[in-house]
Amino acid sequence: MTKNYFDNYKIRSSLKLWLDKEYEIISSLSDLSEMFKNEYVKIAKQLIDKKNKEKFLEDDFFNKSIYIVHSFANNPWITQIEILEILNISIEELNSLNLILRNSEIFQHIILKEGIGNKYWNSIIPFAKNANLVLDKKISLPKRIVIFPGVSCMFFCGFCGRNQSAKYPMKSVGNGTSVFKKLFNETGNNTLYSIGGGLEPTTNPELGEIINSAIKNQIRMPLITNGYSLTENYVKKNPGIWNLDSLRLSLYGIDDESYYFITRLKKSYSMVMKNSINFLKHRNEKNPNLKFGLNFIVIPENIDQVLKILDVVREINQNVTNGRGVDFITLRDDFQAVTGHTIEKEEAKKYTLNSTMDEKLRKKLFGILGEFKSIKEKEFPDLHVDYGYSIFAVSRGVTTQGLKMITTDKLPDFGYPQLSLAIDLYGDVFLYREAGFLERYGNKKFIIGRLDSTNTLEEVIKEFLDSGNSIKYDTKDTKFMDSFDHVLASIVNQAKKDKEIEIPFDKGPVQARSNLTSLNLGNNWYTDELV
Repeated sequence: MTKNYFDNYKIRSSLKLWLDKEYEIISSLSDLSEMFKNEYVKIAKQLIDKKNKEKFLEDDFFNKSIYIVHSFANNPWITQIEILEILNISIEELNSLNLILRNSEIFQHIILKEGIGNKYWNSIIPFAKNANLVLDKKISLPKRIVIFPGVSCMFFCGFCGRNQSAKYPMKSVGNGTSVFKKLFNETGNNTLYSIGGGLEPTTNPELGEIINSAIKNQIRMPLITNGYSLTENYVKKNPGIWNLDSLRLSLYGIDDESYYFITRLKKSYSMVMKNSINFLKHRNEKNPNLKFGLNFIVIPENIDQVLKILDVVREINQNVTNGRGVDFITLRDDFQAVTGHTIEKEEAKKYTLNSTMDEKLRKKLFGILGEFKSIKEKEFPDLHVDYGYSIFAVSRGVTTQGLKMITTDKLPDFGYPQLSLAIDLYGDVFLYREAGFLERYGNKKFIIGRLDSTNTLEEVIKEFLDSGNSIKYDTKDTKFMDSFDHVLASIVNQAKKDKEIEIPFDKGPVQARSNLTSLNLGNNWYTDELV
């Protein structure tokens, strides 16, 4: 029945208009009001006790419930204490409203799927149930791990947090492969994995072997690469690459000039394009199920290039003459690993980018995205576009907010090793992803241990949590967090606040936060569904 409602164009349009602006009481004459009221009354009659039923059937409490729906659809981080204060109701009354909302398929769908918080909810749902493990300091393997097998990087991007003078010795490659193989055996596919950086993964001559080891443990593996070393010769030496679930190539421009501006490596665009085309031709022969996509980080310096990403896709596709070309595009906001921070002298770089997106630029981006969507639908109907956390809101015309970013005073004392970790070639285990850059200034306090042939990840986590040595955060330490880290930290902080007033997630308005969600893929870029 829910599907029938949201297949109705008039209802979908009215719902979007209502959700994409500040909350207001819906006119009693609107289609939305009728749908909402019928749903609310039906469930309230079933669940509210006789003594309180009359009160909860009044318009006042109906409107309060719809405010909660609107709030959580757009702001997944709102706490129960904030709702109490805004609505001026008791904990008991809020518990009753939450109960009604949790039992409504329609209201749950709106919260999770229809608001500008949709992309955040896709990340929250699989991890919310495990937030209690963090709050209670329970020993548990993480739900998600990113491994950093890269030895070095040939690019010098101005928004990247890496130490540009650091690289691993080649003798560390064998150690890393052994560490990762042992890790896959320990976790099996109960933990989700991805390969990223850190440094560039295709600088590791044993990358294919690492991927094959994951596959043997029934782990689906996505890869992030800059594509520069993804040559035919490299892939021939690492045939395990064909066993990837997906490959996402980081796109740093739309021609030689723009690529050089970001990477500071001449002819890097031409090399990446050549490698992409050759890779896709072979992909179509060896493993057509492998998804290939492009990721583009939108910053003030390249906002005018967004539309031209489709020119890059067109050029690649026209040269892949034996089947599919690019499967997906991901557009991402800068999570300020470098921009927005004062760079320490120990972090000397060729150059840095310091500007950040503001509302004026997001309004400009909204206009660009409108034209982008139009061209995409006409020329590339099968191309999946993932706008990510904050650009999704911009694509809807909501330009008043950027990425959700937590401050260090709200970070968990021991991070959240039960949810997510990063591990490099040395076997060092990092609490936060952007801390995983080799010899990045200030990152050592986020290393909670080192994996070797004699220990396990669970033992490393246990020793860290049992030590009592909590992280002493500096105000600048958010630079060690990527956008996913900010999401996880915000989940834990919200769970803590809600638990303090005895309305934990299990009693909140969102049923999915109470469920153990089973996923089998660490990064899902090519579909909007949870897999």
